[in-house]
Amino acid sequence: MDDLDPAAPSQGELEEHAREVTNFGIDLEGDFPPGDAGLDLPKSFATFTINFKIDQALAFLQACETSHPRITYGLGKKIKPGQVPGRDFTQVDCSGFVREAVRRSTDLGGSFPDGSVVQHDWVRKKGFAADTVASGAQQDGAVRIAFLSPSATTSGIGHVVLLFNGRTLESHGGVGPDSRPWTGTAWQAKTSVFVLTPAG
Repeated sequence: MDDLDPAAPSQGELEEHAREVTNFGIDLEGDFPPGDAGLDLPKSFATFTINFKIDQALAFLQACETSHPRITYGLGKKIKPGQVPGRDFTQVDCSGFVREAVRRSTDLGGSFPDGSVVQHDWVRKKGFAADTVASGAQQDGAVRIAFLSPSATTSGIGHVVLLFNGRTLESHGGVGPDSRPWTGTAWQAKTSVFVLTPAG
């Protein structure tokens, strides 16, 4: 007798859904709060910046790296606001990690969306200044964000990282929340970089 439920999603379908959640958020539209205009933004004619408390983002990264158990990468895994690493969640994808770091370090709250593709669109439409890939290596105190398009990967999974003083704040496959040098090579060379908080 076959106990498999024919209505249950296949492993491939589950993986495809997790990929879409990582790229676009749980609702596949960025998970904006009720009443938020989302991506329905007017074209910005001025450069937009935010106050970014990088110490809080770094503290969140450290909490994920030192929690018991240590937080690992999970495709399509998200964090609810204020959840405690190791107690309330054990896995997070790239866009979920960046969204929570932004929540904890700025006044944007839930208006900063989920899903790396939606985050990229939101940052661009909001009017944050585009920057060069090489700028991410600068140790100038600016906070930047970099996006890798799903179309630039063989997996179809996009990526997003925060950049500060030549290093990433990110969650990536095989490790989870982590910080790596920004060299501007390999996959990093294919990213689009924006300035969230300028130097000085």
